[in-house]
Amino acid sequence: MKKFPHNVVWWAQNPGELVRRIAGKVYRRIHPHEPWISLDAIKYCQKELPASTIAIEWGSGRSTVWFAKILKRITSVEDNKEWHGYVKNRLNELDLKNVDYRFVPLNHPITEPTKVKYDKVPDYVAVANDFENESIDFIIVDGHYRQACIQAGMPKLKKGGLLLVDNSNWMPRAEWGVPQNWPVVHCSRGFDGETTIWRKP
Repeated sequence: MKKFPHNVVWWAQNPGELVRRIAGKVYRRIHPHEPWISLDAIKYCQKELPASTIAIEWGSGRSTVWFAKILKRITSVEDNKEWHGYVKNRLNELDLKNVDYRFVPLNHPITEPTKVKYDKVPDYVAVANDFENESIDFIIVDGHYRQACIQAGMPKLKKGGLLLVDNSNWMPRAEWGVPQNWPVVHCSRGFDGETTIWRKP
């Protein structure tokens, strides 16, 4: 008797998720320039982020190009060399000069579970140290070392600034390490997961 791979069984048991994933692939093919966050989060960012916004992004891609078009300046951090080259070429093709795009390799194996705190802050996370406290308007966390990036980024965020975490459904909200007094101003489900946005009091 043939045994199906675990993922095939999982999809069979969760047909709604399969439909959602297929719909996501179709939508992204039709809208190739939108970031891979939830659609409602995209609308929220379009409405709430002024053109004067200064941002840090951990984890690059479509979002880097999209945010570069609507924000004043964005520093984006990427750990995959090949992907960094692809996105860099895209930024050059579009002549987007307001992006400080950095390739920063991981200090740990990509398969190693990440932690909230490290004895030695990973270089990827330490990019936050290049910014003064309360000097950033918007932070996007969608790459590696997510909890550590949140901890490093929060002091850099201005009062009233926004923190966006994609795939926030990967763990209970409290485990992301965002203080309880930071209100959630947006949370919506996308094709691949949940996007949550907090505002710094």
